[in-house]
Amino acid sequence: MRRIFFVGLFVLGIIAGILGTVPESSDRYQGTVPPKNSSNPILRIDVFYVPDGKVIGLDLEEYVKGVVASEMPASFHLEALKAQAILARTYAVRKMRIFGGTPSRPDADLTSDPKQDQAWNPESVLKQRWGIVGWWLNWPKIVRAVEETQGLILTYNGVPAEAVYHSTCAGRTEAAKDVWGKDIPYLQSVPCDFCQHSPYYRPQQVTLSSTEVASALGHLGLAVPASKISEGAAFSLSAVSPTGRVKELLVQGNRVRGLEFRMALNLRSTAFTWSVRGDKVIFNVRGYGHGAGMCQYGADGMARQGKTYLDILSYYYPGTSVSYIFQE
Repeated sequence: MRRIFFVGLFVLGIIAGILGTVPESSDRYQGTVPPKNSSNPILRIDVFYVPDGKVIGLDLEEYVKGVVASEMPASFHLEALKAQAILARTYAVRKMRIFGGTPSRPDADLTSDPKQDQAWNPESVLKQRWGIVGWWLNWPKIVRAVEETQGLILTYNGVPAEAVYHSTCAGRTEAAKDVWGKDIPYLQSVPCDFCQHSPYYRPQQVTLSSTEVASALGHLGLAVPASKISEGAAFSLSAVSPTGRVKELLVQGNRVRGLEFRMALNLRSTAFTWSVRGDKVIFNVRGYGHGAGMCQYGADGMARQGKTYLDILSYYYPGTSVSYIFQE
């Protein structure tokens, strides 16, 4: 899942009317699972499955299982998987037409493309990906994470939250305003020392030829000669965020957002530096993803330290609550 969407207040007001917040209690952040809402109706969601080029209709909870299995390693702690399930469900609810959301396509609520929405795969693909042994080990764990959070979503002031997340923040998450230019109260930068076990925590080197960089920038509508790139005169740093991520670059006098530059060059994050050696541009990149919201490896690290899914969500989205889609 890579994008953020802003839904109109009139839509959020409609959704807020059917939400029921999980009651506060002394057990809220001590691992207690809120009781299931037995009155939840079955919700259907239409997903455009990119590999097959067709729309698949399925139950929302079944969709969430496919997202959790596709977006987060099944080896992660159960509490991290539960947090992921709630975020996946929240993101879907914000997009579903039945709730007045803005669908990704005219014929579907969402797509399975993680660059546009959330990654999703059917069971048949997951079985093939994991193998027989992996399937029997992983799928029951995914099912448990989804079923034990059934019908729960993340809310802020009674409406579904912007449920953005990423793989690895590498030390500190990013504020939404420094990623998308929109200041969201519960999407602020928080320190995160919990993701040090991520393979993306430490800087990794990516080497591209000047021709490859020129071609990538061409997709942004920028005609940059490879010779200029080799000279180190094609682009320069214009602004960085408080966490040190690249916010903006000047590419031959044109302002380019760090997020756009990162996506064009297929870099793992905007936390990068670079140097030019001959006709090669060497990027040192740390972390993976846009950096806002929940750090998935951080969630796993927190869970392994004894934190619950409620603790995890409260930490990465301060001021939010976990709520039922429908009231009793």
